[in-house]
Amino acid sequence: MTGPRAAIVYNPLKVSDPQRLARRAGELCREAGWEEPVWLATTAEDHGAGVTARAVDEGADLVCALGGDGTVRQVAGALARTGVPLGVLGLGTGNLLARNLHLPHNDFNASLRAVLQGSVRPIDLGRVRFDDGPEHCFTVIIGMGMDAELMAGAEPRLKARLGWPAYLLGSARALAQRGFGARVVVDGRRPVAGRCRMVLVCNCGLLPGGIDLVPEARVDDGELDMMVFSPRGVVGWAAATLRAVTLHRRGHRIIRHSHCHTGLVSTRFPVPAEVDGDPVGSATTMRIRVDQGALLVRA
Repeated sequence: MTGPRAAIVYNPLKVSDPQRLARRAGELCREAGWEEPVWLATTAEDHGAGVTARAVDEGADLVCALGGDGTVRQVAGALARTGVPLGVLGLGTGNLLARNLHLPHNDFNASLRAVLQGSVRPIDLGRVRFDDGPEHCFTVIIGMGMDAELMAGAEPRLKARLGWPAYLLGSARALAQRGFGARVVVDGRRPVAGRCRMVLVCNCGLLPGGIDLVPEARVDDGELDMMVFSPRGVVGWAAATLRAVTLHRRGHRIIRHSHCHTGLVSTRFPVPAEVDGDPVGSATTMRIRVDQGALLVRA
């Protein structure tokens, strides 16, 4: 009698010695009663969605994403509503979903053991469309404004050497920017217009550095959390940061926080945007919705 089989979708840019990891993965799978896993590499043309769909078609019982948040997002999107669970083997800078599922990250052995020994449960995905582009899924967080500027400005070499603190090196210049005018509609309610510096939409809120941006948010709570930041200058950002980390943000002009199922953000000129930490260019509209229970995860 054969056991279940996993496929491991990996990003060659993040995995320096796939042969060694493949041998170790085989050992760990056999110890856990699983068959030898199938390894599938991403390419410049296929960032993970295509090979994930192939793994599902070929009968994989589990598909693991080995790489950064971009690889995890691609695999998650392809697995949505297939009934095949995702295993997260975080090997990137942010490892956002791994953190929010309380999984080990940047430790292949510990990550794979946790996935193989874990239980399957459904979680929500976020969906976002910028301007007239295609709809993307997101697992943890998207944004327009300063956060996207920081992501875009981080040097790859520094990210590899320093990890997530590399994003902070360009923060002084970003903090001084004036911001942008935005019109925000949450769940079809009356629009709120004003000047802001950053709009974030969270599926869950645990970020690198132990920052729990939305402590009450859960990856399976059936809703998203939208936060509109409107500080002025460095002093305003200091106040916004303090209010965010101490949770004193509701009803305050610096941070507007709303639970939502759908949302629309419109800006007067193109603003940088990001999806799960990956820059995606600039846009003037951001349409979001929650896709409740769309993804099975093994954790």
